[in-house]
Amino acid sequence: MNRATIRDVARKARVSHQTVSRVINGHNSVTPETRERVADAIRELEYVPSQVARSLSSSRTHTLGMVTTDVSDHFFAEAVAGADAEARKHGFFLIIGSIEPGAEDDERTYLRLLLERRVEGLIIAVPRLRLADDDLLAGAATRLPTVVVASDIELPGADHVDIDNRRGGVEATNYLLSQGHRRIATITGPLDWPSARARLDGYRDALRGHATAEAQVVEPSLDWGLESGRRAAERLLAVAKRPSAIFAQSDLLALGAIAALRAHGLRVPEDVSIIGFDDIPVAEVFDPPLTTLRQPMREVGELAARLVADPHTGTRRGKSTRRHVLRAPLVIRGSVAPLRVKGETEAGRSARVVRAAKS
Repeated sequence: MNRATIRDVARKARVSHQTVSRVINGHNSVTPETRERVADAIRELEYVPSQVARSLSSSRTHTLGMVTTDVSDHFFAEAVAGADAEARKHGFFLIIGSIEPGAEDDERTYLRLLLERRVEGLIIAVPRLRLADDDLLAGAATRLPTVVVASDIELPGADHVDIDNRRGGVEATNYLLSQGHRRIATITGPLDWPSARARLDGYRDALRGHATAEAQVVEPSLDWGLESGRRAAERLLAVAKRPSAIFAQSDLLALGAIAALRAHGLRVPEDVSIIGFDDIPVAEVFDPPLTTLRQPMREVGELAARLVADPHTGTRRGKSTRRHVLRAPLVIRGSVAPLRVKGETEAGRSARVVRAAKS
């Protein structure tokens, strides 16, 4: 069966095809009676307007572009899902360029392709952005609504959306301190990521106010994944003073560290407490359920899309950059316990934890 055309609708509604086009595009020059007759014909014929034709006639594409780190990463997949859902609410389709690990040169290729397709807004969600000083991106930001996600690059005219990673680092470390822990280690993400540096700063901020606290920092050599967490924990277990608690900067780092601790006969949280960062789906059902900070990445994607889709919400082109920061709330589960002191009674332990929480 052939699809109905705009001329089929015009014949059925007894109007010109130009009138049908005006109805589809929302022009006010059509009388209510004619508009209703055309709408009835569209429904009866199940006519679907051509997006290409509408774009040519209106000089609009109704598309947004998003260049992002590999969408197999849970963090960025959530941001993409949120951006896509929000874009549709505003009548836009989202075109996604996903950069796989080791293919960072694709950043410029994807950006050029999106601009050639005349997207009406850009979302750049690449923390280690090679395009930071590229004239192509800078020029695009002067012409199009642009949002940068999870990056500390300076891009005049663009909005920035991110998680408050430094505050997250403070809250994670403060929670361990409140449970009586003083020898607290952190396993960082790769420190060429702004989020990893900010979480490390927050960890140090929290410890700075406690004279008896001891810092131990381990930076994994690879990434934010399980194997990096396992290797980092092995390094912590090799030192003379083993930490009683670990702040791992991602949930996968935390789960990898737990695997290493168990391989050495240590229990979580009885022997070592551990806290993650992300709140990936498996965190809640892991044994023990992982205490972590939830990254609201879907909300980050939604906000980014709203800023580029709604000209009244985002930064007006040529104006100063605005930063939008979302909090990562603490989710308390079972992987953190009060510090155990040899020979201490349960009542004494409880009193000590209360004192630590107040300090």
